[in-house]
Amino acid sequence: GSSKGLEGAVGLKTKDGELYMLGLCEGNHCEEGKLGKDKGNGLAVLMKKEINVADPIEGYTCVWKTQRMLSIPKQAYFQDYSAIAINAQGRVAITSQEESQVWLGSLTHVAEDGTFDPEKSEFSDDSNTDVVYDFPRDTNCATVYCNVEGIHWINDEMLVGVSDKMKKGGKQDFRCLQKDQSIHVFVMP
Repeated sequence: GSSKGLEGAVGLKTKDGELYMLGLCEGNHCEEGKLGKDKGNGLAVLMKKEINVADPIEGYTCVWKTQRMLSIPKQAYFQDYSAIAINAQGRVAITSQEESQVWLGSLTHVAEDGTFDPEKSEFSDDSNTDVVYDFPRDTNCATVYCNVEGIHWINDEMLVGVSDKMKKGGKQDFRCLQKDQSIHVFVMP
């Protein structure tokens, strides 16, 4: 669509050293509009770089070709998806700007050296280990981290996030201004 697309991406390598990109769709079903707001239907696109692909205009070029789609577990019951991070052990963090939350889970079939299996890897769907956290709220339990657009693992117990600018014209509560255009460090509870 014209306003929704990939909202985050991570590079992953196979045992053979092949580079893949896992792109996080912003809208549910990788769509915008009403279908894109259908909570709990998040997807990520697994792509592989192909070189020397024939192009009628530019001759030969390289493209990121879709290999398959990975479903984000229903536990990440989000209206939108704003960022993704995967550490070397396969731990995953996926954020939602609308819900001001982060889902923590894992990518399956990740080896000790951090490589992954592009045919078998999936996001975990284990309610015993996966968790959704709210980003901290104010003293009235109102959202203040309204625009988290980036996330990254610092270590197993810490995440760093970045926030985009608050939306203008009364589209967001005044509380959102306090954390806009900022860098945040979160320690796991």
